Amino acid sequence: MKIEIKINSLEKYLANLINDIKFKRITEKLKEYDLMADVDDQSAHYFCSFSK
Repeated sequence: MKIEIKINSLEKYLANLINDIKFKRITEKLKEYDLMADVDDQSAHYFCSFSK
């Protein structure tokens, strides 16, 4: 009974740990993507206004 409870607790802990790691990786990728989109958008506005 005690072993089963410990295994369940360990399983929940590992699942939460993996979810946290995945969440951090996904949010970092989104931040990088948003930054690049902002830079591209700013350069597009610069070149469009410069060429007129």
